[in-house]
Amino acid sequence: MTTDAPAPAPSKRRVFASRLFSTLILWGVIATALQWKSHWMIVLLTGFFGVAGAFEYFRLLRLDNHIRGFNLLGLSICLGYWITTTWWVTSQKSAPPMWLELAALTASVHGSFLLCYRHQLEGIVTLQRIFHNVFGVVYTVIFFGFIVRLMYFKPDGSTMTGLFLVLYLIVVTKFSDMGAYTVGVLFGKHKMIPHISPAKSWEGLVGAFIGSFGAAAITLWLAGPKLAPLNWMHGLLLAPVLCATAVSGDLAESVLKRCVSIKDSGHKLPGIGGILDLTDSLLFTAPVFYFYLEAITA
Repeated sequence: MTTDAPAPAPSKRRVFASRLFSTLILWGVIATALQWKSHWMIVLLTGFFGVAGAFEYFRLLRLDNHIRGFNLLGLSICLGYWITTTWWVTSQKSAPPMWLELAALTASVHGSFLLCYRHQLEGIVTLQRIFHNVFGVVYTVIFFGFIVRLMYFKPDGSTMTGLFLVLYLIVVTKFSDMGAYTVGVLFGKHKMIPHISPAKSWEGLVGAFIGSFGAAAITLWLAGPKLAPLNWMHGLLLAPVLCATAVSGDLAESVLKRCVSIKDSGHKLPGIGGILDLTDSLLFTAPVFYFYLEAITA
């Protein structure tokens, strides 16, 4: 009896080409939405990534048969959040009220404990089910929802929409990822945190900061007043902050994947992996960026 040999790992060139192809398609959609000044397209794209990311997250952890109810609860909250958000922004032409996030969090906490009442308590496993659900809602629903809030962020007296703020966020965050990946592949020799992500290097971290700072400078130069309330000082100060936050978000997803012994959260995006592999850094940078803007315009 013979067994098939495992398929050889794809070459770095092939992975890079696949990654570039997926990235260009995504940038094309974003560029189209900006060209058309289409809020609804960005909302739908964000909602799609939010729901798909939630599906991937709640599929990661399968502690036992009872976890299924918690997963369905988390997914139901996610769908309810994005349906309500989409309805609100299309009808009211403004960001949804902040109570929507609080409602999602409250439903997650209450629902998780209600599900516990159906079975005998099982010590730490029961706590893991509760944490898995509540954290999942915060991680994949509330954090990602800040992108929609950025879209409708308007300082007092400003007539500008926040579409270009979303562009700044995505460009700085993703060029941080791209800088880390490119420099890490070409020059990476010193492992940064091998017990969490063996492929990440200190050289890649330097590339991340170079990529984010360069992307911020180019975006500020091209967009200028359209990025209000950001000016050159705030925009350049934010670049390293968002870069560090993006790296942390990337490593956070690596923690999740290492704990459940998988390489990618999914296989929907060639060369990248799953939706969470694409959005992990944005999940962390979006709320930081939003609260920074709130602070400088208060």
